[in-house]
Amino acid sequence: MKKSDEFQFLFERSRQSSVAILLILIRFFRGAIRNLWPILLVFLFNPGEGKTPAWAQAFIALGFFAAVSSIVSYFKFYFYVESDELVIEKGILRKSKLNVPVDRIQTVNFTQGILHQIFNVVSVEIDTAGSQGREFSINALSKKKAEALREFVQSQKRNNPIIEAEFEETLVKPIPPQELLLRLSANDLFKIGVSQNHLRTAGIIMAFFYGFLDDIEQALGFDFFKKMDKWIEEGGNGWALYLLAGIPIFIFISFLITLIRTMLRYYDFKFFKTDTGFKMVSGLFTKNEQSANLQKIQLIRWFVSPIKKLFGMSSVSLAQAASMTVGRRNSIYVPGCYEPHLAAIRRTYWQEEEILDFEEHHISKLICWRQVLYMGLFPAIGMTVLRYMEEGWTSIVWLLWIPAVYLLSLRYYRNWRYFVSEEGIRTQSGIFTMKHTLLQWYKIQAVDIRQSIYQRRKEVAHLTLYTAAGSVRIPYIELDKARAIHDFVMYKVESDGRRWM
Repeated sequence: MKKSDEFQFLFERSRQSSVAILLILIRFFRGAIRNLWPILLVFLFNPGEGKTPAWAQAFIALGFFAAVSSIVSYFKFYFYVESDELVIEKGILRKSKLNVPVDRIQTVNFTQGILHQIFNVVSVEIDTAGSQGREFSINALSKKKAEALREFVQSQKRNNPIIEAEFEETLVKPIPPQELLLRLSANDLFKIGVSQNHLRTAGIIMAFFYGFLDDIEQALGFDFFKKMDKWIEEGGNGWALYLLAGIPIFIFISFLITLIRTMLRYYDFKFFKTDTGFKMVSGLFTKNEQSANLQKIQLIRWFVSPIKKLFGMSSVSLAQAASMTVGRRNSIYVPGCYEPHLAAIRRTYWQEEEILDFEEHHISKLICWRQVLYMGLFPAIGMTVLRYMEEGWTSIVWLLWIPAVYLLSLRYYRNWRYFVSEEGIRTQSGIFTMKHTLLQWYKIQAVDIRQSIYQRRKEVAHLTLYTAAGSVRIPYIELDKARAIHDFVMYKVESDGRRWM
């Protein structure tokens, strides 16, 4: 069958869209400004005699060379399909050619920044889930060609190569309809933004602030902290009032940044069920389109924080087999969904879960005493001794940390549950935010039982179930149960005929 002209590019040496040149230049200059902005400040505020130093000239020359080489690299980048392999050729002085069997490609995801949207192109990220974590990307490709590439990849079957004629037949078949499982409204995004970790945002702001001040001080010779100390000494106790007023403002700013970031990142969030798994589309300025092949999904996790529980929501993560680098960045994450949506995701991943009998188990209470010892008793005694010289007997207030840790450890122990069935396992754990995991036995790659000296004396162990997308760890499980689960899982993995991916 004659190839359709519309898809001829797949079988010829093709370049990226010419928009890639603009994107490469913008990325280069953005990185240069981000790394060299202290030098720019020196030029602005300490111009000296108006002469550009030799080292600055060297930087400019190096930047010009890097910009030219980035443009030339565009003309030296080719991709094409040959003998059911995706071939990537690139390099200027050091040329490389990468041949990847199409049926081994795990994920093909799209990203659209503002410029991508203006020119109707996408950035394509491809992962092979190899042991070396090999990944490559195409900076700019037309949306039509990118979708054709992904459709071709999905049409391939492991150990069952598809000839070109069969591929072309798939191109004329109607695309199966997608089922919209979830679409987040503005109200949903507000709830998700409210329930995010605002302390993490505050920490990022503080780290950025201190890093920014350090660069300013080095560039301009300005010591901010010395001036701050002088201001405090001159102001007496007045600085404390400014501090008390500043803390609520800082918390509000952290909350506002988290909320805005959530709105922008998950704007118009849509989650689909497709004929091969799931697809997610979201973002305002940067649009992300990610797919998860159901066969590649190894386990699913969902999280319920106290605030999300108040809203009746949970966040869901679909962990699919991919290289470590791509797995962290491109894992499918649903920031918030309600119980019917979660049930639909679980049903799609594991249809028989609803009809299976799960046996509930607990971990050993010994975990409480170990946590109290290492996280409560030792730190509390250490701080009491260290502060005794300055505070006297009032330092014994640090000993209150011991019962606090015990109560938290007791809550952690009571919340830890694992439920075992003939076909898989479900776990739940946490202190305030509850984490749930769902895993089928045949997805497991290895099982590990580890014991410390203390655990050997008490006949308990840590049991870890490894998959191609992460692990599930059950702490302080009775040794007999750990061995029984180990043997049973090994039997299920060896006897089950289904492929794990």
